[in-house]
Amino acid sequence: MRRTAPHLFDINGHFGESALDREFPLHRDLLAHMDRLGIRRALTWHAAARQFHAPHGNRLLLETLAASPAAARRLVPAFTIAPVMMDEPGALDALGRVVASGRVRALRIFPAALRHRLSQIESVVDSLLPHKPMLILDMREIPDEQDILTLAERFADRPLICTQAMWPRLLGLFDLMRRRANLCLDTSWLHTYGTIEQVVGEFGAERLLFGLGPRTHQGAAIAALAHADIGDRERDLIAHGNLERLLDLPASRAAAAAPRRGRSQTNSFWPRLLQRRPLNADIVDAHAHLGPCGFWPMNVSDLSQQIRAMLRQMDRLGIALTLVSGTEALFGEPVAGHRALARALRPHADRIKGYVSFNPYYERELTPHLDAWFAQPFFTGFKLLCDYWNVVPTDPRFEPVWKTANARRLPILLHTWDSAFSSPALLTDIVTRYPRAVFLLGHSGGGDRGRREAEQLAIEHPNVYLEWCGSFCSSVPWEDTLRRVGAGRVVFGTDTILHSAVWELGRLLSLELPDKTLRLILGGTMRKILDFRF
Repeated sequence: MRRTAPHLFDINGHFGESALDREFPLHRDLLAHMDRLGIRRALTWHAAARQFHAPHGNRLLLETLAASPAAARRLVPAFTIAPVMMDEPGALDALGRVVASGRVRALRIFPAALRHRLSQIESVVDSLLPHKPMLILDMREIPDEQDILTLAERFADRPLICTQAMWPRLLGLFDLMRRRANLCLDTSWLHTYGTIEQVVGEFGAERLLFGLGPRTHQGAAIAALAHADIGDRERDLIAHGNLERLLDLPASRAAAAAPRRGRSQTNSFWPRLLQRRPLNADIVDAHAHLGPCGFWPMNVSDLSQQIRAMLRQMDRLGIALTLVSGTEALFGEPVAGHRALARALRPHADRIKGYVSFNPYYERELTPHLDAWFAQPFFTGFKLLCDYWNVVPTDPRFEPVWKTANARRLPILLHTWDSAFSSPALLTDIVTRYPRAVFLLGHSGGGDRGRREAEQLAIEHPNVYLEWCGSFCSSVPWEDTLRRVGAGRVVFGTDTILHSAVWELGRLLSLELPDKTLRLILGGTMRKILDFRF
């Protein structure tokens, strides 16, 4: 594999301000972010067009680029369209003139923000069809996938790009892509294991486009593309070639000079990761899974194949130790699930160890086994999945978990989210009553409210730590969280083999953090926690 990174053309660029969006207030803020991560060009829309008024935001976009020729060479305009354009005098004519001129070739559709059904945009698109625009949908705004199918059928000769689709949408989108050849996908939220390879293998690289995602994703999508097990031709198509073809633009090499990749990079790990070089760090993955899952898009479901894939991934990324919970123990009959996991991993117990998944509905069956399981080195702690079991952590059936972990100084990895069943604040009394148990807040609380609750719990209780994976669902910058809780209170996890380990690793290593801080998060703190055990 070549070690030079492909040119990157992001389909999801945006700048400007609106009531709920100040991610990149000015175009130079977006360009600075692109420069730091090595993004050459971005297809760009204006925040005001999405939430305030599409024609107004579109005008601001063109005015900004006209006033900055250097920015215009790297920021390619995309217009936002809305049904109100049919009723505003002159709006549709003005839109048509710009699209006909060739200055704008992509149209973005935001049904939730602009409060319309997807079908209501058809009249606007009809008026522009002679100019052959491409259409872009933000999947976070489209609740009904049937609407996408209808739109794709209605405009069958136009490429329809579905962007920012997280894992719950993938099964539905894959079904739609099998039905409609004009549907494509971007990479911005493809944090699931092997998904790039899966899309390329089934649909072809021509139907996947590079998307960076929100600012809090940092370089996750870049790392995932760099490490994808695909050929260089396919990588280049995804990175920039497909978008250039759809927009009828010259290749990136003929565009603006390349940004100074990593000019403000403060650690040695990020460039090593992109070049697929050894990271030379002790990495402990504190949050992983093995086994099939009936609701998750997976291209490897056989347990033995998953173990081999996990070991290859660990070797490639330099992960020394992975701690896993088995999906059979989490979602099936847990006693048999734990036995099956321990048996399958016995030959690899120096690299992969297990959590006891304590489903409270099986309290009577599980509790008698705890002493024997923890007398052996394979099981290192507990895993709780309250959101999926629909039970709160304050349920008295969890008492054996708290008591055992407190007596043996074991870690407890809890799925936390800002929800009724797994909000970090629910743990306040528990972490106080069991000070020798170690509480790892999986996903660091999930969304924004959950993150703030997780931070506060860690600040107030020395036995509480934040865990990394899945925390990209919060808009709270990790730089802020680290300033509040300290790097020594965060442990690294990937959620593989559900999530992509390199995606989660890329998100962390592309932060502007020094090597010393990253070493602590990557493995130093978790090693200390594991040493507590007795």
